[in-house]
Amino acid sequence: MEKTTCIIVGAGPAGSACALSLARKGIETVLLERGRTPGEKNVSSFVLFIKELKRLVPECMDELELERNIVRSDQIILSDDDVKTITSFNYKHIRNPVTFSAFRRKFDAWFAKKASMAGAELITGMTVTDLIIDNGRVIGVKVGDEELYADVVVGADGYHSKVAERSGLNPVLDPGQCLLSVKEVLNLPAEVINDRFQLTDGLGAELGLWNYDVNNFKSGTGTLYTNTDSISIAAFASVADLKNKNMKLHAYLEKFKQHPYINALIKDGTLREYQAHILSNGGRIAPEKLYGDGVLLCGEAGAIMDTMSGMGVPTCIVSGMMAAETIEMAVKKRDFSAGTLKNYLKYLDSTSLLDMVYESSKVGEYWDGAGKDEMPDDIKAVADCYNKWWDVDYMSKDYYPLMANLFFKIGKHFMPKILRWPLGAAIKITSLYSKTCEKIKSKIRSRYYEWKKQYDG
Repeated sequence: MEKTTCIIVGAGPAGSACALSLARKGIETVLLERGRTPGEKNVSSFVLFIKELKRLVPECMDELELERNIVRSDQIILSDDDVKTITSFNYKHIRNPVTFSAFRRKFDAWFAKKASMAGAELITGMTVTDLIIDNGRVIGVKVGDEELYADVVVGADGYHSKVAERSGLNPVLDPGQCLLSVKEVLNLPAEVINDRFQLTDGLGAELGLWNYDVNNFKSGTGTLYTNTDSISIAAFASVADLKNKNMKLHAYLEKFKQHPYINALIKDGTLREYQAHILSNGGRIAPEKLYGDGVLLCGEAGAIMDTMSGMGVPTCIVSGMMAAETIEMAVKKRDFSAGTLKNYLKYLDSTSLLDMVYESSKVGEYWDGAGKDEMPDDIKAVADCYNKWWDVDYMSKDYYPLMANLFFKIGKHFMPKILRWPLGAAIKITSLYSKTCEKIKSKIRSRYYEWKKQYDG
């Protein structure tokens, strides 16, 4: 094979977005995929936010095989003894859809085909085993005994990125920077799903699951969402946390499934698919490590993922598009050095991705540090606030303002340190004032009743 302009490793959302964008710009591009077909290695379902994709492929809604239009979004807080739910129906999204459940197997194959139809050369069944590096510069890839050369190589090959590893851009990973997910897809008739989730045909629901004490599992998150005739349920946890607690994630998923609230939703579902996957815990690769001489990283290979929301596919698509913009500039300058490819950061910064990577990095550090102990208590504090409505005792003199409760148990973790002391002091003063007022009122009432008793006597 003669030298080409760009080789993209991985035909997932990031790689196909980059290949499609480059092909439309008339830039010679080869898209390599290790599976026999794109998506073969990603059989599971996922939730697709459509806005980013529509910018690149406006006709996508007419071509994609989608499952359900997600119009219901719930947040579920679980413990053994109680469940708190916040339910949101967005009926306007029936007319203007923004989120769908879908299957990666179908989506990845469609997306790679779009890139191929635009002019990118798609080669499947090709596993990249190494990079070709000359004087510190990436000049191609090795596929078995074969060598393929290019001006620039784009790593879009997922979490275990061979491009990131061999180029030296990916540092040694700490387990705390990794999330493990396990997902099951359970067959369930469409009419049963509609009845249990208050839906009609074609409309779907997504539930965020938060646990602060389920069968002695102190913390963890998950998600549950509806497909046409199946339900997907997944659990997520830090690899380091699982190791420290000697915990198996599939056992934790079973705890979720056995909870009475969840069990009622998935009852009688039969297993269709099972998948475990390692994810970036957000921002594990510094921005200056997203590019080098003759190489760029995008999507999950560059840890460009929103830890807060769990967004992966939309961020992959946008990063692939921005990688293509960077390569177009390099082609015009005929310069594929790190000095030119550094403009990748400028293009990423024109979107929200760089800010997202920074914030995700901070969230990842929190979850791997203080969050291990604080997060369960924070979630429990939210549940406790709800429980006050159940446990109110009008005969009690206990007084503790809701705002103070929220701040001291939750809010202090999510604001700049410089503001914590003055705001905390203000809340305490307010609380003290309220308690003082209550004591004064109590004394006045007590004296009034004594006076009234004497008067009546």
